[in-house]
Amino acid sequence: MLDKAIWRESTAEQKVILVTLLMMANHAENEWEWGGEKFKAKPGQFVTSEASIVEKCGNGVKRQSVRTALKKFEKYV
Repeated sequence: MLDKAIWRESTAEQKVILVTLLMMANHAENEWEWGGEKFKAKPGQFVTSEASIVEKCGNGVKRQSVRTALKKFEKYV
């Protein structure tokens, strides 16, 4: 990971967001029901919101920073 551009080209705050996202990802298949419909997430996937990411990142990380980081990270996919 340390050699990847996504890490090298990120700010310290973006690295906090990136590590948080990695920790939020499912490590095993996960199933749940919502609104009468069943959903399934495979390892590496998860469902979240900007607000949830901000909360899990902790003090100092703002919603706009999460938006900016997510747009930046999408370019590395």
